[in-house]
Amino acid sequence: MYKMLSLAALTFSYSHPVEVPDTVEKKPHILFIAIDDLRPDLGCYGNTEVKSPNIDQLASEGTSFMRAFCQQAVCGPSRISLMTGIHPDGLGLWGMSGSHLIEWRETRTGITSLSEQFRKNGYKAYGYGKIYDHRLGLDIEHSWDEYKGGKTSYNLKKHNREGRSINGSSPLKPAFFAVDAVDAELSDGYVANLAIEKLKAYDTSQPLFLAVGFQKPHLPFVAPKKYFDLYETEKLTLAERRCPPEWHTEFMFSWYKEINSYDVPYPIPEDMQRQLIEGYYACVSYVDAQIGKIIVTLKEKGMYDNTMIVLWGDHGFKLGEHGEWAKHTNTEHDARVPFIIAAPGNYEKNAKTKALVELVDLFPTMCELAGIPVPDHTEGHSLVPIMKDKDANVRKFALTQYPMVRSTMSYSIRTDDWRYVETRSDITGEPIAAELYDLRSNSIEIKNNLNDYPEVAKEHAAMLDKYLKSAKKWTGGHMISSWGPVE
Repeated sequence: MYKMLSLAALTFSYSHPVEVPDTVEKKPHILFIAIDDLRPDLGCYGNTEVKSPNIDQLASEGTSFMRAFCQQAVCGPSRISLMTGIHPDGLGLWGMSGSHLIEWRETRTGITSLSEQFRKNGYKAYGYGKIYDHRLGLDIEHSWDEYKGGKTSYNLKKHNREGRSINGSSPLKPAFFAVDAVDAELSDGYVANLAIEKLKAYDTSQPLFLAVGFQKPHLPFVAPKKYFDLYETEKLTLAERRCPPEWHTEFMFSWYKEINSYDVPYPIPEDMQRQLIEGYYACVSYVDAQIGKIIVTLKEKGMYDNTMIVLWGDHGFKLGEHGEWAKHTNTEHDARVPFIIAAPGNYEKNAKTKALVELVDLFPTMCELAGIPVPDHTEGHSLVPIMKDKDANVRKFALTQYPMVRSTMSYSIRTDDWRYVETRSDITGEPIAAELYDLRSNSIEIKNNLNDYPEVAKEHAAMLDKYLKSAKKWTGGHMISSWGPVE
């Protein structure tokens, strides 16, 4: 059984595919695109500064979920939650270290992954790049017919961009820089080429599930120079609010600040903030270009018209909002993600829906679109009704959670107008702090309005409590009801 992943590219193949039905009806091919740390800073989501023509074109041919939210704003738990259709509490996976450094499947039986479900129903599944996070396991035997990881990271010394030394310690890495290299010299270009090679050689008589995971725009913001050249640094817009909200609790922000691992002074000067934003946007454009190449290959292969394309970000990232350059919270900028589906069939095109959705909704949605069964363990809702009518709704709120200080879990529910955050004891499950943010006219949390709108807070607290009493909870060997029966 797999235990550890090196940084070099790896390939795993299995000659014993899962059992499939004797007859396989003609089903859509799947292009499944995962993008690390991608917030909804894309042209199709209203950011006119970002150059993302290929993703924008994809959005024009399908449905863009404008209010989609991840289950946890960190790579590993978010990705496993999406790939199993189960919230983090049901999986018992909330972090990236310590006892979690195992193959998650070893202790979680009775779960079928998304790509595994497609394999069981006649698909070949290939994974390239970052789909799961390797620190929690890649689920290679069950999820993939073949998996290939990304390329070894860029070499800082080769590009003469060493970080400065801090108090004589090891140099910190630069947080952003343009590399004088072609796309394939960096990991995401390499991964795109793997996907393109697979498409060109693929026998289309069997439906394909092709998963492609891009590492950027995760820190450090590194991309070929031509993508930096798309932007004028001094013209980029800084975050609208660069300080914490008023009256926030001690549980709102994580102790971990990702930017502290890089060569960035604090406080960050405004000119460097713009350079960081430029680096992030350049990485988005770099990934966008790789997606364009893959879609061109789909068209050249004659597969495009019968391919369901799904694009999602695993969580957001704060580009200076609240004064932070990190994720690891339940704030709007960490929880909200881009999420686009373009599928064959009679669905609305160029649709932008404001329906509240979660990433766990992807599992049942893809199954319904492909005409295959949905495993009983999934917790999401199919979004097909929304793809047929952008004004439809399938849920009242979207849930995001994050473990905070002193053995607590902070849960956040996003409704149409509000974000309610409640922190509970891991030991008793009892609430110990709460926050309420008015998002009716703001895209960022400005003030904890808990005392200003007590009835709204009470309504949201009851909504969350009802959910937690019915939700699945991991007990170490199986899933049970979380805090008790539904009232």
